[in-house]
Amino acid sequence: MSNEVPAVVVAKRDGAVVAQNAPARRLMGAGRGKHCWDVVGGLENAEGLPCQRDCVVGLLASGMERSQHTRPKLAGQRHHLTCIPVDDVVVCTLGRGAREWPEKWQSLTSREREVLQLLAEGETTAGAASLLGVSESTLRTHVEKMRNKLGVNTRAALVAEGFRLGYLG
Repeated sequence: MSNEVPAVVVAKRDGAVVAQNAPARRLMGAGRGKHCWDVVGGLENAEGLPCQRDCVVGLLASGMERSQHTRPKLAGQRHHLTCIPVDDVVVCTLGRGAREWPEKWQSLTSREREVLQLLAEGETTAGAASLLGVSESTLRTHVEKMRNKLGVNTRAALVAEGFRLGYLG
């Protein structure tokens, strides 16, 4: 199993990249402000990338049920590319190796997994709290604990990591 941190790119509705982690910048170059399909789709020595003009718009229009999972080759090695619509952005992760099992410290409680699923479905804090019958403060506490366990800073990254670790479909 690889412990490599995947490249992560976040694009807003118009396709403009608004965030990249360090592995993404190393692999793809600085992409902030450029179109996601040019940044990810422009990778050299890549085969099988699904990137095309306005793909971000299409993913956001189709919702969570239509997240994109592909296995492109990069420099001859098989990778995993996952593009997930979350709220009003698309989070793309690209990495080598198979899905990893979560480390013990990354284990989520059943309630945290419920919260994560609702976030992945695009629920707001208020909406998720209402569905679960808890206060918004309690829901925010669950989100904060999950962010700490999985080592991420944003809800979008939390959802992406949830997919990578197999907590989400």
